[in-house]
Amino acid sequence: MKAAEKYRRVFGSIEHLKESLPWTMGLSNMVEFLVWEPQRVLGVSKKQYVRQIIEWARAPELEDKDLKEIESVVSKKLNQKMSESEQLDTYSGQTVGICNAREAVRRVKFFSEDYLNKEFDIFLNLCSDHYLDQFYGQFISFDQGGLWSTHGNSGIFEFSTELKAMFMDNLAYNHQANILVANELKLNGKKNVDQILKYCLMYEHLLEKGFINEGAKFLLLFIGNNILGADKQCLVAQEIAMCQKKPKKYKNLLREELLEVVMQSEVASITWSSLIEFNYRYLTENDLCQVEQKLLRGFNQSLQSKSFMHL
Repeated sequence: MKAAEKYRRVFGSIEHLKESLPWTMGLSNMVEFLVWEPQRVLGVSKKQYVRQIIEWARAPELEDKDLKEIESVVSKKLNQKMSESEQLDTYSGQTVGICNAREAVRRVKFFSEDYLNKEFDIFLNLCSDHYLDQFYGQFISFDQGGLWSTHGNSGIFEFSTELKAMFMDNLAYNHQANILVANELKLNGKKNVDQILKYCLMYEHLLEKGFINEGAKFLLLFIGNNILGADKQCLVAQEIAMCQKKPKKYKNLLREELLEVVMQSEVASITWSSLIEFNYRYLTENDLCQVEQKLLRGFNQSLQSKSFMHL
């Protein structure tokens, strides 16, 4: 049985992006993120961690020691390594190497883009349809008032759509308005050199597989510390020029059919600071229930605590 079949058998699947998943799926995605990237917990890759333990255990001075003595020495060395890597300042530069639990949490909570992606999954899933109408309405026109469903980059998405090569961050889809929004989250990083073309490839794939409807509008929204430095036409031209340098490698991104999708798509950007301001403005201008107030204020507080807001 293939991995995709095993996953769908255990966790289920979706057949269309209009299907709404519970917000608790964001917690499951967080667990997936940690178990597939154990270095986030250990401080180093699992292979490096195991190799280090073996090297310590095979030290010449431990050659004739019993298991209990070896375990004691290795544990002391491990504790020393974890102590050396721990930082007691919230925004101290990221360190590398084996770390303890506190340091692991500090690294992901304040520095990790992947961790922020999972927080964003939960936030967007809990946002009201009215909020998403107002937020996305800043960047693209569509018929407001429909129902939104959101999807993070998870096993459910990957193994349902069979889109293995696309590492998207988060999608928001409104079936009634027939619009798909791809949210690409950045900390201090820049747009990838082929990112617009790849997202349009994803759109094409979802359309062919029946996960979105024909004629769906498509918005690629970058959310980062800086807005995009050029308009869509210029950005796309740069990506095409880069791909043309290696036509064999990027042949799927240079097809005329895909370039037609690119021309029909919308690309926009907003900074995290502007998103925070939008949330505060939305709080003051709308009569919200207590739950949505807590949701918006809590997400703003989390964003304001990130390292990129303080460096």
